[in-house]
Amino acid sequence: MRGRWMDPWLPPLLLAGLALRLLDVDAPLIDQQAWRQVDTAAMARNYFVEGYDLLRPRIDWRGMSSGVVETNFPLFPYLVACLYGVAGGAYEWLARSLAALFSVLTAVPLYALGRRLSPGPMLSRCAVAIYLMLPLSWFFGRAVMPEGLMILLSVTALWTFQRWLEQSRWQRFACAVAAAGLCFAVKIPTLYLGFPLVAMALARHGWMFLRRPSMWLYLLLALLPSVLWYWHAAGLFAETQLTFGIFGNAGYDKWSRDLLQTADFWRTMTERFVFVIVTPIGVVLVAAGIAGLWPAAKDARHRWFLFAWLGGLLAYVLLVPEGNRKLHYYQLPFVPLAALFAAAPLAALLGEQAMRGPIQTLLVRAGRSGRWWVAVALAGVAAASAHEVADYRRPPTYGYYQTCLAAGRALDVKLPKGALVVVGDLDDNEAAPFRAQSPTLLYYMNRKGWQITPGEFSAARLDSLGALGAEFFVVAGGFVLGKPAFWEHLLTRGVATAASFPEAWHDKASFLAGANRHAGPERHVLIVRL
Repeated sequence: MRGRWMDPWLPPLLLAGLALRLLDVDAPLIDQQAWRQVDTAAMARNYFVEGYDLLRPRIDWRGMSSGVVETNFPLFPYLVACLYGVAGGAYEWLARSLAALFSVLTAVPLYALGRRLSPGPMLSRCAVAIYLMLPLSWFFGRAVMPEGLMILLSVTALWTFQRWLEQSRWQRFACAVAAAGLCFAVKIPTLYLGFPLVAMALARHGWMFLRRPSMWLYLLLALLPSVLWYWHAAGLFAETQLTFGIFGNAGYDKWSRDLLQTADFWRTMTERFVFVIVTPIGVVLVAAGIAGLWPAAKDARHRWFLFAWLGGLLAYVLLVPEGNRKLHYYQLPFVPLAALFAAAPLAALLGEQAMRGPIQTLLVRAGRSGRWWVAVALAGVAAASAHEVADYRRPPTYGYYQTCLAAGRALDVKLPKGALVVVGDLDDNEAAPFRAQSPTLLYYMNRKGWQITPGEFSAARLDSLGALGAEFFVVAGGFVLGKPAFWEHLLTRGVATAASFPEAWHDKASFLAGANRHAGPERHVLIVRL
C-alpha cells in the first residue's frame, strides 16, 4: 500500500491541475453561474461581517428580515469566511483558491480508487489527468460554490468506505462515516452514492452485509447529520420565508419531471454530455472503458461499484431533471466516474492489464505507438476542455453582469452605509411563491434589500417597499425604458445613473444628456430615491 502513495507522477499532476484553476484567480464573480457564485460569496461575507454562527447562514436579498435562509449545509461559505477572518477582508480570490484546492484534492482519493481497478499505476495516473482537465472540473473547480467540496467529499466517501470494508478498524469506520455524513449534508442529491456504497458492501460480504450491525450503524450515522441539518433548515425557512428551494416545495422546482417527456430535454443533455462533460474524445474513451471494465468474471466484483455509481447518477438525472437541464454544475458528479472509465483504455494502450476481453487485447497490440495515441487523446481532451472553459468564463450574460459589477462598485461608495435597496431584475422563477432572488447588484453594492421583477414594476409596489424601509430603487435601464408609464413615474421621483448619482434628472431629455456624459458601463444602471 505504501508504494501507491509514493507515485512520483501524482504531485506534478496535482500542481498542474491547481495551476489551471488558479489562472485569473482574482476574476470577479460574473462568469458562468454568476448568481450562484455571488450568493455563496454573500453568505461567506455575511458570516465574516455578522458573526460566525455556522447554523444561521444569511443572504443579502433579505428585505427587513434577519436574512437566515433554508439552504444546504453551508460548510463551504463558512470555511471561506474563516479565511476572510485570517486575511482581514472579504477577498474573492481566497474563495476561488479554496474551491480550487478542494477540487484538486479530489484527485487523491480518485487515484486510490483507480489503484483498486488495475494492477499498475497507469489507470490511476490517467484518471487523475483526465479528471483535472475535463471542462466542468476545470471551471467549477475554481467557482465560488460548494461543488468542489461536494465532489471531494463524494469520492472520499467511497474511498474511505472501501478502506473500512478491507479492514474493520474503528478509525476507518469513523472516517467513512464523517466523509459520507458531511457529503450528504453539504449537498442532499449526493444520496445517489448509496448505489455504489451498497455495491461495495455486496462485493465484499455478499448479501450477508445486510445482517451486519456495523453496516446499519454506518447508515444511521451517515444520514444523521443530513436529517438534523435539514430539519433545522426548515426552521430557518419558517422564520424568514427565505429559501433556495431545496426540496422544490416552495421555491425553484428543480425536481419537476415533466421535462422527461420532451425531446428537447434529451437532446440538450446528450449534447452537454458529449461536448461539455466528457468532450468528444472523452465519449469514445468512456464507452471503451465501460465495455472493458464490465465485471463479467466472478473475480471482478470489485468493479461493481463503478456501474452502480453510474446507475445512481442516471437516477439522479431522472429525479432532478429541471435542475440538470438548467444548471450545468449539476452534472459535475459525473466527472470523476467518467475519468475512471476513460482512463482504462489509455492504461491498456500503455501496456497495463486494466481491462479484459477483446478491447484490452486490441489496445495492447498498439505496442509502442500506444504512447502516441495516449498523448493525442489527452491533448484532444485538453484542447476541447480549454475551448469550453473559455466559453464558461465569457457566457452570454457576461456583459450584463459586468455592468452590474461596475454599477455595484460605484454605488457602494456613494450610498449610505446600511441603506436598504430594491433591485429590479429578471427572474425565470418569478412565479415561484418563495424564490431565491438575483444577488449580484446587492452583493457588489454591499447592501441588503429586495428584488422585484419587471412584472412587479409599479408606483404602488415601490411605495409599499419604501414604507418597509427601502431607500433606493436600482435597475438596469433596459428593464424600464420599455415601460412608458413606469418610466414617467420614475422621472417624477428623479432618475440618476450609477455613474452620475447623486445628480438626478426629472425629464427624459435632461436624463439622456446627463447620462451620456459618462462612458463607463455603470451609466446603464439607474437609481431612484424612494
